[in-house]
Amino acid sequence: MSVSVRELLKDKSKELELELLAGEAGLERKLTVADVNRCGLALSGYFDYFVSERIQVLGNAEVRYLKNLGAKEKEAVLEKLFSRNIPMLVVCRGLPATREIIKAAKRHKVPVFKTRMSTTKFIGEIINYLEETMAPKARVHGVLVDVYGVGVLLMGKSGVGKSECALDLVKRGHRLVADDLVELIKASDKHLFGFPQPLLRFYLEVRGLGIVNIKELFGVGATRDRKRVELVVKMEEWDEKKSYERVGLIEQFHEILEVKLPALTIPVKPGRNIAIIVEVAAMQGRLKKMGYSSLDELEKNIQIKMDKEK
Repeated sequence: MSVSVRELLKDKSKELELELLAGEAGLERKLTVADVNRCGLALSGYFDYFVSERIQVLGNAEVRYLKNLGAKEKEAVLEKLFSRNIPMLVVCRGLPATREIIKAAKRHKVPVFKTRMSTTKFIGEIINYLEETMAPKARVHGVLVDVYGVGVLLMGKSGVGKSECALDLVKRGHRLVADDLVELIKASDKHLFGFPQPLLRFYLEVRGLGIVNIKELFGVGATRDRKRVELVVKMEEWDEKKSYERVGLIEQFHEILEVKLPALTIPVKPGRNIAIIVEVAAMQGRLKKMGYSSLDELEKNIQIKMDKEK
């Protein structure tokens, strides 16, 4: 995955307070790694471990160092820096870019920006943007709800009752993240985050009722813009011939983007309150993370009773 400098400028120029100073011809350069490099050692002429694929950043220390160099020495080190085919360079804290920087940027067609943000804050913001933009993505049909702080992804065939369950959960004080289409990004080897499509945020489609605006009905506190997915609940119509898990002995998992997520299969039939079951599943999941298992405790109690009766 990659993103061009032009796309970065379009997406984040206002938030990052980016001002293009030179190198407009290089705006199509690609950013291929979600990391940033402060080029302090490079300015001293040490390029042995220089990572040219990263965004290069100049802070207060680097600008002051360049200021103390002689004109020829400054030109030579900047020539080495820009000739490494760097994607872009950013001068932080509103500090001025020297004439030599502008000259080298134009010669090598490397975009140079200025921002008023502090170096540390800028690096943090740009890394977050790059990680999210370059992360593997997927789109699934379902509903994502924040239940007691646990991101629960409701999945199942169309019409099985996912949106109705989500509406019931919101009415009980939980928060809607996304309905119908859930966008997922892989933030790490173990973490998936889900968020709604921009046009569908706040909306829930309920058969027989139509489109419901959750924010207007229940307040903005009843929604979230994103949430880590920690549990998948597969809803399916009750099948009398099928044997469903009754003890919780067999662990289920659902894999998305090579991330294995704990999963449950909940059969749906008239009279079952699915929202309460989902609530309990979320609480059970939290307890399990803390090292508690209802099944383990039950087995332990049975064993104690059997030992006493011997």
